Amino acid sequence: MLTGFGGYNRYMIEFNSKNEYYKWPFGSIAKNSDLFMRINITGEKPVISALLILNNDTEGSIITQEGTCEGESLYSFSLQIDKIGLYFYYFEAVYRDDSREKTPIHQLTVYSADFKTPQWLKTGVMYQIFPDRFAKSKDYKPPKQNKKYILREDWGGMPNDQPDEHGIIQNNDFFGGNLRGIIENLDYLETLGVTVIYLNPIFEAYSNHRYDTADYKKIDPLLGNEEDFIELCEKSRFRGMRIILDGVFNHTGSDSIYFNKTGRYRELGAYQSIDSPYYSWYRFTEFPDHYDSWWGIDTLPGVNETEPSYLEYIVTADDSVIKHWLRCGASGFRLDVADELPDIFLEATRSAVKETKPDGALIGEVWEDASNKIAYGRRKKYFFGDQLDAVMNYPLKNAVIDYLVQRKDGIELEQVVNSIWENYPKPAFNALMNILGTHDTRRILTVLSENSQNYDYSRQRLFLAQLIISLMPGIPCVYYGDEIGMMGEKDPFNRMCFQPENGDKNIFHFFKRLFAFRKRINNFEDYDFKPRRAEGSFYSFSRFGDNGRVVIATNAGSRDYLLNLAMCEKEYLKDLFISGSVFYERQGVFRINENSGIAAYILRS
Repeated sequence: MLTGFGGYNRYMIEFNSKNEYYKWPFGSIAKNSDLFMRINITGEKPVISALLILNNDTEGSIITQEGTCEGESLYSFSLQIDKIGLYFYYFEAVYRDDSREKTPIHQLTVYSADFKTPQWLKTGVMYQIFPDRFAKSKDYKPPKQNKKYILREDWGGMPNDQPDEHGIIQNNDFFGGNLRGIIENLDYLETLGVTVIYLNPIFEAYSNHRYDTADYKKIDPLLGNEEDFIELCEKSRFRGMRIILDGVFNHTGSDSIYFNKTGRYRELGAYQSIDSPYYSWYRFTEFPDHYDSWWGIDTLPGVNETEPSYLEYIVTADDSVIKHWLRCGASGFRLDVADELPDIFLEATRSAVKETKPDGALIGEVWEDASNKIAYGRRKKYFFGDQLDAVMNYPLKNAVIDYLVQRKDGIELEQVVNSIWENYPKPAFNALMNILGTHDTRRILTVLSENSQNYDYSRQRLFLAQLIISLMPGIPCVYYGDEIGMMGEKDPFNRMCFQPENGDKNIFHFFKRLFAFRKRINNFEDYDFKPRRAEGSFYSFSRFGDNGRVVIATNAGSRDYLLNLAMCEKEYLKDLFISGSVFYERQGVFRINENSGIAAYILRS
């Protein structure tokens, strides 16, 4: 809504993009689908015309449509948009005195009508594993490595974060977690309710984090071998779990078969000779010591992802990296630093994934709103239907933390959620990777302990955070150890060894109960999202299905709030999940105390 003053006349243009009276359908739309919008122009100034101005940001073209007058002040617009892209639009009123008034600018994402995302990515529970620190099987004895490294025997010890004599943090102390250790813990993950395992990099590398890939087609020998990986995929699938791999394709390690700066590999690396088959992969400004690298880190030389031989090796060849690991049993990839991957590479990767495994998934690491992200001066095209299926939901993570720890403002949380809901195509919105912590962030319980000296209070914050992200559209992702209350500051202390025997069993049982509640909601992945009410420190939303609905409400502040489920005569309460202090007041009404929440599963008879 925009309000202005012209002399003594007050006038304004009323429009609400989130209200289906003004815009239908809500949010993003598929290409060539019907779009209907209306505005209400009030005030005393005579209106000559009302205009819709729609700018295709992707192509730079502009669509202008004159509205149809539906009465004294209502103007409607009906159209179909035949090109995918990101659009920004506004309405303009033209008055008889030649003055004009405009509304604020709104966003509209138009995506391919063929855009579909894997159904399994919309339900269940994802579990992220940092392989070196999750589990160590005694049945696997790794071969000795031809590199400078420390294989530690003190599982659970403090990771080394100190620089060497040259001022470099080597990240070369390994605790020995391996693939067989993960296999031996599949029963544990199944008990928790896990359906998808996301593995941080497992390919051969110099460092313990393995984001400095040395060989994309070889499992790091400290973790196991290809047969171990195939077995992990097979045994996971038997338990109803899938495996997602971390694809680090924006850069390699300098100590790799491709670059070979240290000369540790037999292959002729790009650093060693311009005759190397890999030389064209890299950008040298002054051969051999000056080259592009990721964020200026010379151990991570950047690659030219569109260079034909690199694109073929990673994506398009019959036995490319992407296709090889999908055929070995992986169900998809999470793409590291997706913002730095060019459109051509992303589109080719999606094609390779879908051709090899039609229900395969492609998830991007994006920290902001992925629908309108600008990276390196270019607008990204993630969600038009030919690149990513989904992204890591960092905006939701940050908003939930802010809601519970800092401002405790339910309205601000609602605004963030509603922005994602409106801007993201429904196929992507329903497949988002909803996170609270990752290998790149401080442990979530550590974050939620800020401004609190009481462990129980901090733990209850964790319960509310998990309640919110677990019942939002998408799939909740648990960073290994968060389910037992592991704490830690930034890297490497957020990557400590997993020791469930030392964990908080109350947290584990909460996670387990919550995921079981989620699973009991029939076809929950198909339930539509709707905001419900936000006021002060109170936040609530609903999910609607064909035969029922789920109401979720939380209170981050000290004032009590009443939740009225507004149940009709044919509805009944099927299931209830309560966290903290929630009290039954009367039929369908609950009182929610400070730092508490509730989820109610309601069915229609």
